[in-house]
Amino acid sequence: VDVDANSFTSEELKKALAKMKESEKVERKVSFVFLIIAQCRDVRKKFRPIEQLKEEFEKLNMKIETDYEIMVKLISKFNSSASTLDEKVAALYDLEYYVHQV
Repeated sequence: VDVDANSFTSEELKKALAKMKESEKVERKVSFVFLIIAQCRDVRKKFRPIEQLKEEFEKLNMKIETDYEIMVKLISKFNSSASTLDEKVAALYDLEYYVHQV
């Protein structure tokens, strides 16, 4: 755009306006990304990783299992030939609870 001229053509004004809109979009996206990063940092400060929690519970002689680990055990119990019919039925009921959450 020729800034020394006293008047601008409509094409020059359209191009300048388009550039302004593009720069506003970029600024909004950048500020949104910074907002998300700040929120992630806040969440990390509030919560601890599952590995750290597991280690702390092991020190207290408590084993914490994830839902996935429990579901794998229930499926193994159901598929085991050593399990009684009552144990298999109980495993299916418990598995139903965990699958329902998913």
